[in-house]
Amino acid sequence: MAAVVERETFALPRSVAADTEVFAIGDIHGRTDLLHALIDEAAREPRRRQKRALVFLGDLIDRGPDSLGTVDLALAAGARVGASEAIGLMGNHETMMRLALDPRTPWDAALAALANWLRNGGGAVVRQFLNFEVRPIDPEELLTMIRVALPERIRAWLEGLRANWRSDAVLFVHAGVNPTVDLERFLALPWNTPLDQMEEDRHWAWVRWPFLDASPGPGGFSGYFVVHGHTPNDARPNPSHEAQIRDFRLNLDAGSGKTGLAKMGVFRGSEVKVLTALGPTNAMLGRAHG
Repeated sequence: MAAVVERETFALPRSVAADTEVFAIGDIHGRTDLLHALIDEAAREPRRRQKRALVFLGDLIDRGPDSLGTVDLALAAGARVGASEAIGLMGNHETMMRLALDPRTPWDAALAALANWLRNGGGAVVRQFLNFEVRPIDPEELLTMIRVALPERIRAWLEGLRANWRSDAVLFVHAGVNPTVDLERFLALPWNTPLDQMEEDRHWAWVRWPFLDASPGPGGFSGYFVVHGHTPNDARPNPSHEAQIRDFRLNLDAGSGKTGLAKMGVFRGSEVKVLTALGPTNAMLGRAHG
């Protein structure tokens, strides 16, 4: 059973809106147990601001054993924690899923997105709402079956996801920003860029570098402090929240499936409390990740 095991507090170089406390949850990847632990902790937090916002930074789905459960839990979490607003951001895994399943996606692009999605853990989601003894070999047949079986609540959730959300000088986005590209132009990029035309460093759902290596100085990223996920622990053996904050960002992706860890940041003014939930790894659970 997952539980919150660590609480750390840090000062930030920028502030969220003075009247709002923000609860931001990093990548969960189908780990309902970890999400339960974080939401229960959020519900226990005394309200210290007039408004309370709950932000999911994307990648709720794929790889873990219960993607549909994490979505349902996220949809109900706003009421559970007393949030004035609950915001779901689109991660790259939701991008692949929606590209494949949205009927407005051109058929060839949808087939390519389906192949990418299944290679990156989407099979764990498909198995939850499409029962078959042997997966169809023909990708067109498989895509048709998945589209027909997709639960309506999941379709509506996908269509309601946002590219980013801001509270005063703090920007919440799944992967990050590219400091070499105008911020507003970068954040306005459409979610449904075909994957074969995607330059990962040029999209808010996919970027890693040069964002993770950037040291933007006292001006931050066009004035913003960035809260993100996407790259588990910065792809480094010893990530440091202090070092991230000095570089005007905070990464809340703790690599839930491999590490059994998930993180939530509680932002009030220019302070953040980072809470870490710990549970078993996917390997310990003995569940398939594909």
